[in-house]
Amino acid sequence: MTPPEGTYIAPLSKGAIRFPPPLHRYCESEGWDLFRFVVVDHDHMRIEPVIGDAPEDFHASFTPEGLLWIPADLRHSVDISEQSVMLRLENGAINLYIRNLFETLGFRPG
Repeated sequence: MTPPEGTYIAPLSKGAIRFPPPLHRYCESEGWDLFRFVVVDHDHMRIEPVIGDAPEDFHASFTPEGLLWIPADLRHSVDISEQSVMLRLENGAINLYIRNLFETLGFRPG
């Protein structure tokens, strides 16, 4: 499957991101079910797929509905709560930005 391009808005509620259907379908097609979160700074985190022989080294996995739960300590590190976030597939991972950066970074949902 061709990687989806663009920026997607995804709601975050009760600690879980609801992945937009194009991103969720892509993750499923690539076998991305387990993920680790890497905090880049207080506005940005990377969601990296865990592939291969280290299945114990992950933070979360998809629910059947396409939700991905972010552990509380990581949510607080990036200053996200009940809000929408921006997701972009870049360089083999999904970058998550808090919504107040949309204008600053020049990204537009698409």
